[in-house]
Amino acid sequence: MTTADYFRPAFLEQIMRRHAPARNIRVERVRPLALDSSSSILTALTAGCSAKPVGHFGLEVQLLADGQPQTQRLVLKLKPAGHDIATMLSGMAGACGGAVAEIYPHYQALTGFEHTHWRELQAYGQADPSGLLPQVWATHADPSRDTYAVLLEYLDEGRTVELLNSVMAPERWTDAHIRAALTQLAAWHAAHLHPTPTARANYGPDVPSGAFMQRLAPLWTALLSNAASRFPELFTPARAAQLRQAIAHIPAYWQQLEQHPKTLVHNDLNPRNTCFKRDAAGQLRLCAYDWELATYHLPQYDVVELLAFVLDADRYHLRPLYLEHYRQALHALTGQFADAVRFREGFQLAALDFGLHRLGMYFMAHSVCPYPYLPRVANSFFDTIAGLDLNRYGRGYGVQYGLVTY
Repeated sequence: MTTADYFRPAFLEQIMRRHAPARNIRVERVRPLALDSSSSILTALTAGCSAKPVGHFGLEVQLLADGQPQTQRLVLKLKPAGHDIATMLSGMAGACGGAVAEIYPHYQALTGFEHTHWRELQAYGQADPSGLLPQVWATHADPSRDTYAVLLEYLDEGRTVELLNSVMAPERWTDAHIRAALTQLAAWHAAHLHPTPTARANYGPDVPSGAFMQRLAPLWTALLSNAASRFPELFTPARAAQLRQAIAHIPAYWQQLEQHPKTLVHNDLNPRNTCFKRDAAGQLRLCAYDWELATYHLPQYDVVELLAFVLDADRYHLRPLYLEHYRQALHALTGQFADAVRFREGFQLAALDFGLHRLGMYFMAHSVCPYPYLPRVANSFFDTIAGLDLNRYGRGYGVQYGLVTY
């Protein structure tokens, strides 16, 4: 299929009917809409490496739904296959040179990107009593053509939503926005707490665990060395030493994390992938999209990332207060998080995974294609783990989890 084939009324009608078989949907006309998709970094970077049509496309769709005429503004996301993204990132690692270039190819299928094409489709098929997801009109998977798509509501800044792609303006995230986001995030995490082994397995072989994190320890070391050598003003000797200590203590701190409840996390929850709507009562409602990195981790993990992105230095002191707001909301829904001290411990230990994995990958990309917001995020992240003493957990190496080295 060509790109134009995906915009034809017949195709859109087919996938919309498949998504909602109980509804009688007829698509009558489709017009293109302008769309800013600059925040979708993975799709943009992979578009130039894929022979298949990929990207985000705005559409104005005239349709009949159960006999009622309506016009919907929608976004069709033609997703790159995960292996194309993984290959693109391996090329980026090669451009960095050094240990990252040597080691990354051994792990490129285990860094969370190999299965992005179907992870997002799975996430959009989840029950969502929290209202966190955008309205999903259809999903489409054609493995024979390696083609995957989602059809979503059009999120329009200033018209239906606010704080769309606000990554460069953390000051716009007011106290009301942050608390509303954390309250709704707690509802999502509560609804997906304690996944079954089958549910975890459905998200691939790179769902975080002690064994997984230890297996990739050589990659975390290489990513850290790349960041420390290229950005010493951010990865100071003391900060780099703290993350090296974290790598050495993976078995020990994951022994603690294994005792904490897990849930379905967004794993890319930041202002590039979120916005806010107003409900009928005028209350703020968080909307999170781009779920291609979704996985299972502690519920605190998404909070680590969100606060690292929206709290600048003048608000670091509010981090404990926002974490406590989130804990209380999650505990009210589940009755399982009464111990505030243990909850804070889980928050800081989950932050180590974010620092070793996601932040390391971010700075690998930053080495080749600078992200202007990333230095601020790094400083906020290091404030998250300030004062964390890993020595209390003991020290462990690769014997317990079968460390693989290259």
